[in-house]
Amino acid sequence: MRIVVFGATGGTGRAVVHALLANGHEVTAFVRDPAALAPLPGLHIVSGDAMHPDDVARAVAGQEAVVVSLGIPQRRAGLVPSATRDGPPYVCEAGTSNVIAAMQAAGVLRLVCVTSFGVGDTRAAAPLLFRVVFRLFMREVMADKERQERLVKASGLDWTLVHPVGLTDRPAAGHWMASTAGKIGRSMVSRADVGAFIAAEVVQRRHVRETVAFSG
Repeated sequence: MRIVVFGATGGTGRAVVHALLANGHEVTAFVRDPAALAPLPGLHIVSGDAMHPDDVARAVAGQEAVVVSLGIPQRRAGLVPSATRDGPPYVCEAGTSNVIAAMQAAGVLRLVCVTSFGVGDTRAAAPLLFRVVFRLFMREVMADKERQERLVKASGLDWTLVHPVGLTDRPAAGHWMASTAGKIGRSMVSRADVGAFIAAEVVQRRHVRETVAFSG
């Protein structure tokens, strides 16, 4: 299957790319800096900016499915995380809007979009500590993701929203909880497990037009 991944150089995006390649798919990684990803068999690297519709349309053309894992990287410096983010505060909304438009124009229907536990359908299920952290330190990030999700749900595409809890770079555990009822197990989960789940979900389509709370 031909699949393009937006946000392919982020931690989760990289995990998705590796999982898709391991499953034998032909993967296109959409990146701003081609040097940020090492060449791999089956991997096509396309440079561009998700904020530019023409770049996005070029990457979506000829694909059979799309994975969106957009986000804004955090700089280490500073005491207030929301004040140290690199990039505009609306990148998820604007980038995903461009992706949806490109998919609709190209007739590509399958979309898996990674946002965050505590957004949209899982907002009410988030523990108090999660909600406090989001309000104090991630208000702009979460608002961007809320707008992103509204676009996805209104797109008419065969979408799946994935809401992971806290993410780690530990090796894959190989087991997880994927709940459409907003239930979670452990508060942390490996990005490698998220990638494995998404690589399977793109093809198996078990959760079309559903939101999946994803935890360890």
